[in-house]
Amino acid sequence: MSSSAIESFNNWILAARLMPIMNLVEELRSKIMIQMSCRREEASRWVSQICPDMDAKLAKRIDKGRSWRVYKSKTGLYEVKSVPAVLVNLEEGTCSCGAWQYNGFLCAHAATVLVKTCGAEGSLAGYIDPFYHVEAYRLTYQDNIHPVLAMDIPDFTEGSTRVIKAPKNRRQAGRPCVKRIRSRGEEQSSARPMKCARCHKLSHHNRRTCKEATDD
Repeated sequence: MSSSAIESFNNWILAARLMPIMNLVEELRSKIMIQMSCRREEASRWVSQICPDMDAKLAKRIDKGRSWRVYKSKTGLYEVKSVPAVLVNLEEGTCSCGAWQYNGFLCAHAATVLVKTCGAEGSLAGYIDPFYHVEAYRLTYQDNIHPVLAMDIPDFTEGSTRVIKAPKNRRQAGRPCVKRIRSRGEEQSSARPMKCARCHKLSHHNRRTCKEATDD
């Protein structure tokens, strides 16, 4: 229900969006080729088992649980005295807070149990989904995009018979819409509510669009 990924990508290709289609495709190929190469080289220098950003996040979660007390119920089952108290099951890989099983990454409660009772601070990666491991990141960018020589690109310069000109469309009357259409379920605008003349309630509708039940 969010278009954040598309908006981020649109901002990334902002300069290329107005290019002709062939130039746009070539610009996108170059940008992705450079991005993959940079990330491949960066990942080759990492020495930890999980990606640095997630490693830093894990360190913060361990630090957060320094003051919590941990009690053992049986092998693999622990109670963590946080606020509120939670149950951690190491054998099933679950925590009653729901965060560990939701995203496959150790929550603060599970990390605290492993560090305080198992002394496993150096081997926490075994309890984290392989998706967050450095090896998975390197596999993502192990392939490369090959450069395309200029001689392989057809001639699309002005005057070429390959040039397809844009259709002649008439501009519609009125100002063009610049406001993004929100998807269903997305938070609506925080504009000041108005008073409906039909139901007399403060809302974001008027008399014409009112659907409230009234005595009339």
